Amino acid sequence: MSNTESNTEKPILEQSISLSENSGYISNDVSTAQSAFLTLPVVIQTALEQAKRVVLITNNPAVTTVQFEMLIQPDDILVVFNHFIHADFFASHQLASLLPKLLFFRQIGDSKLHFGLPPRSNHISVVEQMAETAPLGILTSNQPYQFPTFADDPSPNDDPITTQRILDIPLNMQKILSSPTYHSVLSERHKVVADYPYFTDIHSSAPSSGFLLYRLMLAARSYLHYIQNTKLPLEIVMIGFNDNDKNAHFWHGHNWDFERQEMSRLPTGVTIHRY
Repeated sequence: MSNTESNTEKPILEQSISLSENSGYISNDVSTAQSAFLTLPVVIQTALEQAKRVVLITNNPAVTTVQFEMLIQPDDILVVFNHFIHADFFASHQLASLLPKLLFFRQIGDSKLHFGLPPRSNHISVVEQMAETAPLGILTSNQPYQFPTFADDPSPNDDPITTQRILDIPLNMQKILSSPTYHSVLSERHKVVADYPYFTDIHSSAPSSGFLLYRLMLAARSYLHYIQNTKLPLEIVMIGFNDNDKNAHFWHGHNWDFERQEMSRLPTGVTIHRY
């Protein structure tokens, strides 16, 4: 697929077409699977049709670049989150720099801001480098990037300014963030997480970034499985998705018990590397 029109003109499928029992998708609703696939930036839709694996990488400080070198493969798509770890590795490593990448940036509450994008701490200079060497897609949660200023930050003291922090988006990145080919929006209430048990007493309760993208990719691969009429086209590899509290931050608005219970019984073609 080379443009937005080639994707959006696909017919909406009947809702009750059965998928493989081992596809890893959460229901037999193919229209939901199609919606998940079409939610992705066009550049990532195209990459998925050619890839063999999707590798989701959490911000787990226990994971090292040495472990990445052992795990990544030439036909991978890499998915990272917010203010992602080991940014220089993904931009400059001989193999990692050449792999397609999907960057997910989560909205901060109801504000104009997203974690990992200006005016919050960010890797914008590294993202620019990534975009020059491989296909790059950006997903923002709930709303498109709003190009906020520091004055729009409802809690600026949560993220002190440093000399490395970029406060404004450079022109070439503005073009990427304004293009449906490279940037799209993922609702935290997408149908792929319709069964998620939210905490009604916690504002902005929602799935964790990793779980949301995991479900999205399960659905997207089910759609590919259906339209390509082949064996499962994609493996999903999850790096650093621990079932303990080693990670630096576990927000109480995510239902970790629910997420860990699902991760304890993985579908065919999904593996987790814990550290």
